[in-house]
This record gives sequence, structure tokens and C-alpha cells, in this order.
Amino acid sequence: MTETVTPLSETVSQIVRSRTCGCRDFYIAKITQNDATGYVAGTPVKLARAIKAKVDEKWTSEKIYSDDGTEEVINSYEGTEVELEVNALAPQDRQILFGQLYENGFLIKTADDKAPEVAVGWRERKLNGKYDFKWLYAGKFAEGISEEASTKEGKLSPTTKSIKGSFYERSLDNAYEISVDESNLVKENTKAAEAIKSWFSKVQEKNDAAA
Repeated sequence: MTETVTPLSETVSQIVRSRTCGCRDFYIAKITQNDATGYVAGTPVKLARAIKAKVDEKWTSEKIYSDDGTEEVINSYEGTEVELEVNALAPQDRQILFGQLYENGFLIKTADDKAPEVAVGWRERKLNGKYDFKWLYAGKFAEGISEEASTKEGKLSPTTKSIKGSFYERSLDNAYEISVDESNLVKENTKAAEAIKSWFSKVQEKNDAAA
């Protein structure tokens, strides 16, 4: 009896790995609730033009020993450090990011300013033309801003701004990030495919269709 063999391509989805070659569309959403009973984020607003996103996800590992050997390794998420480089920041951006007062055209900075809790989202372009869409659920840009200005030396030397923040897991379910890699979506991933059509209309959830 002849056995029929199904081609591999029909049984296994192809995994696509494409390098990142771009970054764009920084969005910020203020968080209005982040506790054990619920998570609510406001409508996202677009930040300045994106130049670079540096994301450092931190984990620690601890070994437990018994019988003269390693019994188990316990991994613990410590947080995500984020640095966003943008072309410029308006006073309205500083109000959202750092909790500074912007009133009647004046931007007032005080030692009592407290950065609000926010979610941050963006997308990264791949070499294949697809995007990797991201939202970090909760964090604060409480580490301030790095900026400089220099005199004109024969030609213009435009500068950029860098903002630094610490992000962490939300209280509801300990989730800290949601993302969709467009390159690896398959036919069955209908919710994810729908979500990326309006990724920045809200902070996305895996069980919700995009609004």
C-alpha cells in the first residue's frame, strides 16, 4: 500500500524572520486605571516624529540548589527601560509626558512635577516591508529628557530630543507588552490582522477587535 505524504508546507506555517530597518509613529496614552480590578487607557495621541527607540527589557535569574546541583532556575521580570529619540517636543508633549504645567502659553517646570502613568506604542519596519506593532502597557517618563543646543557654525546643526522612562507590568494580569509581527500573521489570526489596521486608535488587547 502506498502511503500519501502531505507536503511540509501544507502542515507547518513558515516562520518569517526579517531584520528591522525603520521606526515610526510614537503614540502616548494616559492611563486612568491600573489596579487589580481593571486597566483603562485614554485615547492615544501622536508624539513627535520618531528617530529611534531603544528598549532594554530586564530580567534576573536565581538558581535554587539541592543534591549538589541546580534544582530550578527562577526568572523574574524587573522592568523595561525605554529611550525614545524624537525630532522635537512641544510644550503640550512635555505636559503629557512629564506632568508639567502649560498654561496661557507658559511652560512651568517645578520640583514637584510628577510624570503621569502612560502606555507607549510604535511600529518598526522590517526589510520585507511589513511592520512589528507594539504597545507597552504601563510606565512613566520620570527620568526626564536629554537635550542640547549649540551655536551655528557655518551651517545649521539640528538637534534631537531623547526621553527616558521605566515601564513595568500592569496590575490586572501582569502583562507588560503586546505586539503583532505582521510578517508572521496567518489566515486564522483575524483579530490581530484587524487590530493592526487601527493599531494606534487605542491601547490594544488580544481579546478585543480594534475599534
